[in-house]
Amino acid sequence: MNIQTSLRKNISKIIALIILIAGSLIVLVPLLWTVSTSLKTPGEVFGDNFFPEVWKWSNYSDAVNAIPFFTFLKNTLIVLVPVLIGTVFSSALCAYGFARFKFKGKRWLFLVLLATMMLPGQVTMIPMFIMFKEVGWVDTFWPLIIPSFFGGGAFNIFLLRQFMRGIPRDLDEAAFMDGANRWQIFMKVMLPLSKPPLVAVGIFTFMGVWNDFQGPLIYLNSTEKYTLALGLSMFKGLYNIEWNMLMAATILIMLPVLIVFFVAQKYFIEGISISSAMKG
Repeated sequence: MNIQTSLRKNISKIIALIILIAGSLIVLVPLLWTVSTSLKTPGEVFGDNFFPEVWKWSNYSDAVNAIPFFTFLKNTLIVLVPVLIGTVFSSALCAYGFARFKFKGKRWLFLVLLATMMLPGQVTMIPMFIMFKEVGWVDTFWPLIIPSFFGGGAFNIFLLRQFMRGIPRDLDEAAFMDGANRWQIFMKVMLPLSKPPLVAVGIFTFMGVWNDFQGPLIYLNSTEKYTLALGLSMFKGLYNIEWNMLMAATILIMLPVLIVFFVAQKYFIEGISISSAMKG
């Protein structure tokens, strides 16, 4: 019986391993094709060889020089830094209110907040564009930055609220006895203890802003204000979609996201796992 049980466990592990390897290949093959194509000559892109015969590293420098890459990088950072600060701080502040304050209609208000996650972005796209156009913010960075300071997103609030609810209230009471007010408790107690989910929210925000194509496409008209994601579209006109150049630029833009994720993955996984384990 023990041999049969052990055999079944081993078979289950092997099947699970095969499934994981197959899933990894599904994800990695397109990435490997992108890297391989970025090092090929134009004639090799759609050839029979998966890997280039001669690795053309100059494609990366050519891609940087073909478009105003560093201008687009500067524009991306101009949007990214305040959005990152605004999203993390405002979502934490809202989550703190739902986790610690008692007020009439709190439960219903939280349900309405969660319900907004079901609304597709297309529902609010036109009203928001009209609103920003009326205040004269079209072709500026403000429509991409300002919304992040008003809540930070329903999912982020939910994630942080779940984590904060698990922090013992005894810490709040001890801080009150030491003379701290609500704001000081939020800044000196709740935020330091909520580091894992805050990092998770930061990673989500970083990836969303860095890869955002739709927002800049709608609000930015001037080429000198393009972000990196939007700037990739210029390769279609400049090179008639020379895929090796486009893939080289794609790899350069993708690298910061991968680096940030791998550096902070410990806090990312911890924040998601702990928050999801809390009771809603």
